[in-house]
Amino acid sequence: MNYRKPVVYIPPYNYCDRWCDGCAIDKSRCLLYQTEMDERLHRQIDGLGEPTPEEMIGRIVEDAKKALRLVEDQVREMGMDPRVLQQDPATPTPRKQSEDPIVAEAALLSRGIAALVRAHGAAHPREAQLLRRSLPLPAPKLGRATLDAGDEMEEADGILQAQVAHRALVSMAEALESMRRRDPSLGDAMLDVRALLQRLAADIEERWLSQPCELLEPVDEGAWWGPVRDVTPTLRHFRR
Repeated sequence: MNYRKPVVYIPPYNYCDRWCDGCAIDKSRCLLYQTEMDERLHRQIDGLGEPTPEEMIGRIVEDAKKALRLVEDQVREMGMDPRVLQQDPATPTPRKQSEDPIVAEAALLSRGIAALVRAHGAAHPREAQLLRRSLPLPAPKLGRATLDAGDEMEEADGILQAQVAHRALVSMAEALESMRRRDPSLGDAMLDVRALLQRLAADIEERWLSQPCELLEPVDEGAWWGPVRDVTPTLRHFRR
């Protein structure tokens, strides 16, 4: 598949597959990687294990508050009062959650593959690992890709989001095929899941991957990201 990357800065974490070990991007310029590694390091220093769902929610809330304070500081540096901007009725409302049927189908696919992994993953550990890494991606990425695009940047971002979902589907298809070749008896159990996977991939190719966009260009040597920024100043704010 001929994937594309941005020719202008679009935050890479929007179209990231979260596979840091397999990514060749300069990690010092990836805000998502830096903040998550910082969190993991501090948990190890404090003798804590993996965060609970409640702790994850708390961290998301705290990160949002930090991001808000960062924006307010930047607004003040521009000579404006953030309280005035908060009262501005012209401030755009958040984009609504997608109700596109393809999102529900992607969620259904993830549940089906998760069931296969639970039933047969122990006999295929490598493929099970690949499936577990990929199955959470299609539904949320397509959820963002199906939102109405307000401008060319959001249109490009939607294509990139759909591209991540497509790459995850390709990865899952390859893992399933590897399992089927090793154990042909799994063929019947995989029929419905593989059919849905192929249909979703074809829909993504038609709706997004084949659409022209001047802000995107063909990927060169697997480098899916576009221009990146120095995140050091932002990290200073997050580590206050």
